[in-house]
This record gives sequence, structure tokens and C-alpha cells, in this order.
Amino acid sequence: MKTTFKGNKQSLPSKPCTVCGRDKTWRKAWAKNWDQVLYCSEACRKNKSNSTQVAKHG
Repeated sequence: MKTTFKGNKQSLPSKPCTVCGRDKTWRKAWAKNWDQVLYCSEACRKNKSNSTQVAKHG
């Protein structure tokens, strides 16, 4: 059974970024490797060594 996205992002899974803690919502591009997705953005990926500090987004 294949489900299609109907525009309701609340029904998509999400998990926190390992660096800043901000929730990142599932994307189709991450379908094959969702378990390995750790960062919400390229900036957090680059700052992964600073993961003890809480980054401010906004």
C-alpha cells in the first residue's frame, strides 16, 4: 500500500536535530535514509563539533 502526501505536514514524522534540538520534518528526499538524518540544516551539520552548545535559529 503506497500513501501519497496530501499537504498535511502534521501527519509526517519528525525528530529533533542533534545539534540545536529544532524539529526536522520528514522529506521525500530522506525517505531511504531517514534513520541516518541527524541535522536540520547544513549549518548544523558544519557545527556538529559544537553540539554541546545550543544554536539559535530564527
